[in-house]
Amino acid sequence: MKASMLAAVVIGALVAGFVGGIVAGLLFQGGGDVSGLESRIAGVESRLASLESRVAALPQEAGLRVAYVDAEDLFMKVFLPQVDAERQAMAQKQQEVQQLQARHIQGEIDQEEYQQQGARLQAELLQAQLNVNLTMLDKMIASPGFANFRGDLERIRDSARPLATEVGNLVQSAQVGIVDLEGFMATYQQLKSAFQQLDQLLTQAAAAKIVEIAQQVAREQGLDLVLRKKDVLIYYNDQKITDISGEVEGRLWGLFSSS
Repeated sequence: MKASMLAAVVIGALVAGFVGGIVAGLLFQGGGDVSGLESRIAGVESRLASLESRVAALPQEAGLRVAYVDAEDLFMKVFLPQVDAERQAMAQKQQEVQQLQARHIQGEIDQEEYQQQGARLQAELLQAQLNVNLTMLDKMIASPGFANFRGDLERIRDSARPLATEVGNLVQSAQVGIVDLEGFMATYQQLKSAFQQLDQLLTQAAAAKIVEIAQQVAREQGLDLVLRKKDVLIYYNDQKITDISGEVEGRLWGLFSSS
């Protein structure tokens, strides 16, 4: 076992034993003088500080070179701005839905009108959301940086075209007037489910590209392990664990600058 890994295990065991001792003391002692406990805490903290300083002094080669990447933040920083205009149109439609709900709550419109207008707005919102995804899909396909994904992306686009047609038909029927509200909403739910599948596929494609570029950066920097920040990292020492999100972000922007 490498020295740094051994030290980490020793520190972990010491902390576990220390915490276990405190918990046992709190559970089985009914009170009394805590000076002994305070002394134990001070002693353990001193030993931890000594061990940590010894680990920090070890040469870099003695342990893994670890980094992390904030994939979710990169998606918001790089991918979402590519469809900013489409997302603004979607946000406007979401605002219209909220305004309609407020008018209904305030009693400005009756239930029947609320259902008619609400169904129309929901269909229009779905069309706006779909437009965001289709625009992103087109930009990915046009980018040379996605050449290795192009075949899959084109198949996704071909599958999405009938969905776009059906959503457009639904919006047109709502604008004319909905006769069968129950049937309309059933169709809307089916199309929404199909849209969600498309949205998931696009998100996965973006995530795969982020992973691919993170791997490139890791190999170039001689890293041994790269972790995802969300749902993986609970704690990290920023003096020892490298954040490569900045390098990955720069390369992601390059994918779209040439498209």
